[in-house]
Amino acid sequence: MVSARPRIGTILASLFLLVLSYSMGYYMLNPIMRTLHDEGLIPGTTEENWRFYGGLIASALQGIGLIFSFLWGVLADKKGRRPVLLVLGLVMSIGLLLVPTSRVYDQLLVYFLVFGLGFVGVGPVIYAFISDAIPPESRGKGYAYYYVSSVLAMIVAIIVAGVLLPWRIAYTITGIIVLLTTISLYLSSRGVTIGFSESKRELKAYRFREAIPSLKKKTVLLMLLMIVPWTIPWGMLSVWSIDYIHTKWGVPLENASLIIAMATFSIAVGHILGGTLSDRIVKKGDISGRTKIPLFGVALGYLSMITMILYPYPRGITDLSALLPPSLLVLFGMMFTTFAYPNINSIISEVVIPEHRGTVFAVYSILNNLGWTIGPTFYPWLIGSVFRSADTISSMTTSAAFTVSFWLVVLLIWGLIHKTYPKDRV
Repeated sequence: MVSARPRIGTILASLFLLVLSYSMGYYMLNPIMRTLHDEGLIPGTTEENWRFYGGLIASALQGIGLIFSFLWGVLADKKGRRPVLLVLGLVMSIGLLLVPTSRVYDQLLVYFLVFGLGFVGVGPVIYAFISDAIPPESRGKGYAYYYVSSVLAMIVAIIVAGVLLPWRIAYTITGIIVLLTTISLYLSSRGVTIGFSESKRELKAYRFREAIPSLKKKTVLLMLLMIVPWTIPWGMLSVWSIDYIHTKWGVPLENASLIIAMATFSIAVGHILGGTLSDRIVKKGDISGRTKIPLFGVALGYLSMITMILYPYPRGITDLSALLPPSLLVLFGMMFTTFAYPNINSIISEVVIPEHRGTVFAVYSILNNLGWTIGPTFYPWLIGSVFRSADTISSMTTSAAFTVSFWLVVLLIWGLIHKTYPKDRV
């Protein structure tokens, strides 16, 4: 009896819900931090003290995930992506289901660390899995699904844990959803093996030393060189964009938060457009669509974002006519720049043989998270040290402009990738 061919639509739906739910497990921390302190789960008698212990939870779960990321990527190449995804999904669900049972800080921290074992490390495994399940000409859309779900998770998490449900119930439901979607993805992807979506060829047994040449390919090296300057501005924007608008424009926090909430949604749109547009160009026979769309997006996005940062806003005015032009610049800056993300993963999957993708994506993922980690501290360091002046707003403006201008380096590297990528494709 011939087994049924895996249905890509079902696989993508399960993957979308899995990424959405486990990402919520991290983002729900944001709206409940003060509640955890008020309930005595986060200790501390001063604002600085309890915020340190609260921040330690987020940093620790991210840190343990980074430590194990490379191991999960190598195991995904050696043992297959589906079984590693199953194990990591089960570990994350166990951690999330344990979190609401916490009664003291130590328990809370340990349970989040269990969740963290899979949270960051599952990324490179999913990147490699998508390349197994989806053929090269459609991978932009496949990676867009991944990124859109992680972006929407931030919005849904704030609504669910911050408005609709008590945090213990929210985490219990999220843990159950992670468990069910993990099982659903594992079952729906039965038959998806390493290199499944590509032309049939004999796969070699994994040996780490044989994966090294894949890391040395020009396109891969350029991607790894690009990823930190690419993500440092994103790390800055993810933490300080609301404060920047609130302080420089002189508008209430509610207005600034609403603008960034809309910009966050525009990021999701950017993922879809960036992946879909490049897929369409590739399907027409022009493989350079994978580099043309990012070049266009990053260039237009940078111009929009730098214009917003330098915009001479009439401070303190909250009229729509004043808010609309720079707000649109924020939306366009984040949306167009995001065109690059799904194409980064697509290109890496197309220049690395299937057997080594988990390993390469693990290195990429570590550097990706490094940039996101540096950004939130790099920007205030510039304000307080490099561009320090009596005028705080001027220091903020110069520091933000300098940080976002890392994208000019990214543009240059994309131009080099445009030349190396066609030659490096496998």
